[in-house]
Amino acid sequence: MRTITITLPEELDAEAAREARRRGISKSELFREGLSRLLPSISAEADGDLLRALAGFGPPGVSTDPGEIDQVVYGA
Repeated sequence: MRTITITLPEELDAEAAREARRRGISKSELFREGLSRLLPSISAEADGDLLRALAGFGPPGVSTDPGEIDQVVYGA
């Protein structure tokens, strides 16, 4: 993964931080999700996760992290 630097207005940065906190993700992940919605053909190829690209997992914020299903199903 590549690291980049961007410049944002303070209000947009604050709003992004709030949304990332609400979703329980980093601002970087929030920006990646946003870019993947704008550039879907590139993100599906670059993602490297063929199953995710083919299945088109749900809306942003849907976790595919290992162990997540146990938390949802068993409350563990």
